Amino acid sequence: RAEVAASPPKGVRADVRSGVVLRRGGKLTVPVKVTVPEGTEPGRYSVPVRFDVDGRTIEQRVEVRAFPRTGGPDLALGAKATSSGDETPDFPASAVTDGDMRSRWSSPPQDDAWVQVELPEAARIGKVVLTWQEAFASGYRVETSPDGRHWYTAAVVHDGRGGREEVRMDAPDTRYIRIQGVQRGTKFGYSLFSVEAYAVKE
Repeated sequence: RAEVAASPPKGVRADVRSGVVLRRGGKLTVPVKVTVPEGTEPGRYSVPVRFDVDGRTIEQRVEVRAFPRTGGPDLALGAKATSSGDETPDFPASAVTDGDMRSRWSSPPQDDAWVQVELPEAARIGKVVLTWQEAFASGYRVETSPDGRHWYTAAVVHDGRGGREEVRMDAPDTRYIRIQGVQRGTKFGYSLFSVEAYAVKE
């Protein structure tokens, strides 16, 4: 019989199932549910998780990040959009910010294709919302820039599944937002109906 315990820092909750049974020579997966209640200060938190069995203690850490709240209008709506390349003139980059969910941007079938948005003015961005057509990215980065020349990685997605995806971040002084493809989820290029951007609620 093994005991599992977590010691979350203030502002973070961790729920584990204790008193589990581990057979000698066997393997066991114990779920750990970590939640960050509303109102917790933004930042990175480390949660120690201890596993005690047969007088031995094994400790691992679960790393979580709390992001600031967002609010206000979609700052990308109507903004200028460009890309690394459009599949055809019928699917231009401008479609991701035109507010029309019947139009879309599509790229050639290249993993490293990208689309970017130039906001009207710099803002502290806390959330980007992407609405994919069937040709989605399974892996991509959200990059931000104050000037369109110097780029910073604000978020990395390794398990994209298409549809509507919300990507959290805390990216101050953002004027440009780029969705940088890494891995296509289909044999086609990437195709987005919209790119939305929301500021941190100060």
